[in-house]
Amino acid sequence: MTVSLKSNNNFSLKYYKSFIEKAKDHGYKFATLKDFLKLGCPRDGYVILRHDLDLKPQTLQKMIFLEKELEVKSTIFARVTGNEYNLLSYPVLNMLTNAFHDGFEIGLHTSCVEFGEINNLDPFNVLSLEVSIMKNLFPITGIAPHRDINYAYNSLPYIEKNWNKIKAMGIEYHAYQPDLSANSVYINEGFNPHLCWRNHAPEDVIPTGQTMYILTHNHWWYDNHPFEEWR
Repeated sequence: MTVSLKSNNNFSLKYYKSFIEKAKDHGYKFATLKDFLKLGCPRDGYVILRHDLDLKPQTLQKMIFLEKELEVKSTIFARVTGNEYNLLSYPVLNMLTNAFHDGFEIGLHTSCVEFGEINNLDPFNVLSLEVSIMKNLFPITGIAPHRDINYAYNSLPYIEKNWNKIKAMGIEYHAYQPDLSANSVYINEGFNPHLCWRNHAPEDVIPTGQTMYILTHNHWWYDNHPFEEWR
């Protein structure tokens, strides 16, 4: 049986722009995660755009440029530990610093449990180090867990269990806390078996007026085709 490719989602920047514009046309307002929480997590009328910077930071720059063009802001969670890029490299830090000065929110994308397990380090000490480095660069208040090795070491249960200790570091929220999930439709990409929206597509939720919490991973989004970023 042949399945039409027309039924597959097209994760291009053109498509990304189209559903942001559609949401704006329907009267949606856009907020960073930090600002959405300050508003009391309204159940209707808002879009939260979240980027987890896992790979290929150069492709995130395209999404930032597009969001600036559309006059919307997003929350970017960046990694301190990991082999895929160096937070303190000239281009990555410059990109994030410019985004912060343009009103984007910067947070920590942590894999403290995984990193600790691999390197025989206490996860809390790893997280403390990550937070300290980030806070020397940006006034971060939010964290989001990252997972690398087939979901072997998920940091989220650890974060929830040790939340009071983590809050004492000056962290105010994590990206999966109940008030976020209870008051929004969570939308993110995944594989089933190919890249697609996991449960909902933005264009299907927009007519309902419900608040959308949209997570994207920049390395899956492109201008013309998925292989244009070869580095």
